[in-house]
Amino acid sequence: METNTITHNLMSFSGFKAMLIFSMLVQGPKTYDEIKKEIENNEYLKETVSTDTIRIYMNSLKQAGCQIKRINEGRIVKYYIDSHPFTLKISDSQVKSIIKVYKAISKSIEISDFLELNAFFDKISPYISNEDLKLKLKKLSPINNIDYDLISDLMKYAKSNTEITILYNAKNSGKRKETDIIADKVSIKNGKLYLSGYNSEYKNYSDFLVSNIIKIVSVNIHSPKLESPEYIIRYEYLKDDNTVFEPNDEETITEETENHVIVEIKSRNKFAIMQRILSHSNKCRVLSPENYRQEIIAILKNMKEGYIEE
Repeated sequence: METNTITHNLMSFSGFKAMLIFSMLVQGPKTYDEIKKEIENNEYLKETVSTDTIRIYMNSLKQAGCQIKRINEGRIVKYYIDSHPFTLKISDSQVKSIIKVYKAISKSIEISDFLELNAFFDKISPYISNEDLKLKLKKLSPINNIDYDLISDLMKYAKSNTEITILYNAKNSGKRKETDIIADKVSIKNGKLYLSGYNSEYKNYSDFLVSNIIKIVSVNIHSPKLESPEYIIRYEYLKDDNTVFEPNDEETITEETENHVIVEIKSRNKFAIMQRILSHSNKCRVLSPENYRQEIIAILKNMKEGYIEE
C-alpha cells in the first residue's frame, strides 16, 4: 500500500476483468478480439484470455441485469451494453449542493478546465439516474448548445492571436453580421462563454458571446485587415502583511524588494488593464507610460469629485 501499487492479494482479478469488460461495452460496440487485446494490455492484468472466457464474463453481466446487444458490421460481430441496472443515486439535498458548486465554478473557471470538467460529467452521465440533475447541469453549462468544434477553433486562433472573420447574430438588431477580429481570448464570464479581441466593428477591444457566433467565415493569416494596439504598462505594487500579490497571465514581475514589486502588464484590452490597476486601490501606482499614468490620475480625480458634496 505504501508504494501505491495493486498487488495480487489486494484485488479480485475476476471482478476486475468483469468491471473492465462492462466499461468497454458501455462505451460502445467491441469485438471479442478488441476485448482480449484490452485485457492483455491492461497494466494490472497482462493476461491472455480465450473467447469462451469472455463469453462467461458476458453471461455473468447478463445475469446481473445488463442488456447486451449484438450488431454486425459486415462480417465483423460486435457487442455492446444497451442498458444496465447500475446507477448513481443522488438525493435532492445532494442535487442542490452539486448545482450550487457547479454555478460557482462555471462563472470564472478557465475554459480548458471547464471542458475537462464537462467531459467528466459526460462520462459519468450514463450512471446517474437523476434526469432532473442532468437537465439542470446542461442548462447551466456555458457551452450548452455550442458546437465543440467552434469552441476548439476559437481557442486555437486566440492562442496565436490570429485575425479571423466571424458571422454572428447582432444582439441589438437581431441581424446576421460579419466582423473581423484579432482573437485574443476565449473565456467564461458570469457563466457565459465569450470570444474577446480587437475587432473592426467597434475599432476597440470587445467581447462576443460565443453562443451568438454562427461560424468562422475566414482565417486572415496572409491578408490581415486590422492592427491591434498592445498596451505595455508598468506599475508599482506596495506590499503589506495582509495580502500576497499574485500576477495574472498577462503580468510579469520585473523587480521585487521587501516592500514592493514592479509589474509590467502587456495586453490588448485597455479596459481590463484599468480594472486590474484600480482593483489594487491605494497599493498601486502607475509608473509608465506617462499618458496612461495621467489617464488614471484623471479617473481617480473624477471618482473623488463624485463623493464630494457641494
